[in-house]
Amino acid sequence: MTIAATVEDYVRNWGVNEWVAAASAAIALFSLILNWSVVSRQTALQAETMKAELDRDVLAWAHEAIDALSEGVWLARAHTAAANRAMLAEPIAKLSWRLSALADRGRMFFPNLAPDAHGQDKPGAFQGYRPPVLDAVLFGLYQIEQLTPTAPSTEAAMKFMQDCRRLLVSEVQTAIDPRRRQRMLARLMSGVRKSNSSGFRMAAELATNMRSRYPDLPIGDRGADWLVEMERRLRKAR
Repeated sequence: MTIAATVEDYVRNWGVNEWVAAASAAIALFSLILNWSVVSRQTALQAETMKAELDRDVLAWAHEAIDALSEGVWLARAHTAAANRAMLAEPIAKLSWRLSALADRGRMFFPNLAPDAHGQDKPGAFQGYRPPVLDAVLFGLYQIEQLTPTAPSTEAAMKFMQDCRRLLVSEVQTAIDPRRRQRMLARLMSGVRKSNSSGFRMAAELATNMRSRYPDLPIGDRGADWLVEMERRLRKAR
C-alpha cells in the first residue's frame, strides 16, 4: 500500500473531532502568515516614519544653511559694487557666526568620515575628514571672512559662494532622497539612495579653488590621495 493510500484511508476514518482539529490548525497557520505579513509592513512603516522624522530635521538645517549661503552670495556681490565696504562689516560678521554654528549643528547629521585615520588629537566629533556637505558650509565661511573692507574685490568670491550652495543642495538631496518619497506613494518600501562620489570631487575642486586664492586658510587636505581614500571608503560602505 502506498503512502498516499494510507493517508487517504486515515483521513476517511476521521471523526468530527479530527476535522475540527485540522480546521483549527489550518486557521492558525493562515493567521500566522497573515500576522507575519502585517508585522513586516508595520516594521517597514515604522522605519520609514523614523527616516521621515530625521529627514525633516535635516531639511530644517539645510534650509537655514541654504539661506545663509545665499546671503553670502549677495554680500560677495555687494562687496564688489559697494563704495563704502566698511558698511558690510557687520552683516559679514553676523553671517560668519551663523555659518560657524550651522557647520557644528550639521555634525549632528553628518559625522566625519574615517575618524580612525585622521585628527586623533581632536575631540571625537572632529576626528576624521569632514563630509562634502559640511565642506560647503565651512568653505563658505572661510570665503566670507575674507571680504574685509580692504580686500581686493572680484567676482570670484560670489561664484565660489554659489558653488558652495550648489554642493550643499546636491549633498542634502542625496541624503534625504526625495525620489524615495514619490515611490512611497505607490507602494510601501524602504531604501536609501547611494551617495554619489561626485560630492567628494566637487569638495576637492572647491578646496583647490580656495587654496589658490587664500593659501593660509585651514582648509585641510583635499588632494588626490584624500579623494581616492574617500571614494574607496564609499565603495566599501556600499
